[in-house]
Amino acid sequence: MEPEKDSDKTDEISLWQAWLSEKSSEARSHLFFFYGQWLRMITRLLYVRYPHPLAEWHDYVNLASIGLLQAIDRFNPALKTRFQAYAEPYVKGNVLKGLACYVRDSRKMYQDRLVSLSDSGEESGSDLEHVANVAIGLAFGLFLESGIIDHEPEASNPLNVYEVEQNHDHLNECVRQLPPNEQQVIVAHYYQHMSFTEISGLMGLSKGRISQLHAQALKRMRQHHEHFTSGVRW
Repeated sequence: MEPEKDSDKTDEISLWQAWLSEKSSEARSHLFFFYGQWLRMITRLLYVRYPHPLAEWHDYVNLASIGLLQAIDRFNPALKTRFQAYAEPYVKGNVLKGLACYVRDSRKMYQDRLVSLSDSGEESGSDLEHVANVAIGLAFGLFLESGIIDHEPEASNPLNVYEVEQNHDHLNECVRQLPPNEQQVIVAHYYQHMSFTEISGLMGLSKGRISQLHAQALKRMRQHHEHFTSGVRW
């Protein structure tokens, strides 16, 4: 593993200082996303080491994310313990506990998306256009979900690898273009596989507001995608 950069260490200290002084949902959210790459590395190890016949990759990520939030809430930097060393047992413990009583049911997450897009308030010329817009939004969400999550190309030839990398780069650029709140909702829901209720607790916003931000973000990303494919840049 590469040594930590000085700038990263400075950012980490600043984020912890903000969290300890404010104890706000925003400060906790910033810490959560700061450790996102580390969390995915730990989750990948758990996914390989502890396979479950009913659970998929995104289920492991969701359980690990909850463990990370628990560790952030309970960590005391004054103990001079490295946070990752402190947090790892929380992450591993929550994943294993979740797998032990796991029953797979993703319907609620997709229902949240449907409600979000149906109630987005986007004007359309007819009921048929509204239904079409909702369907396109759901389809784009699935495209986003399958593109952000790590996938191996179907054939490991250079062309397929290049196409997969190009799709990932474009999706990541779409996410980076979003306003901060919308970006956090998209990353938490599609990348960390958190429900709207869990994101609501993380960001300190109502579930209804999370639903609005989700719909706004998907609309904005669709527009960016259309501009990109037509050769027009923001």
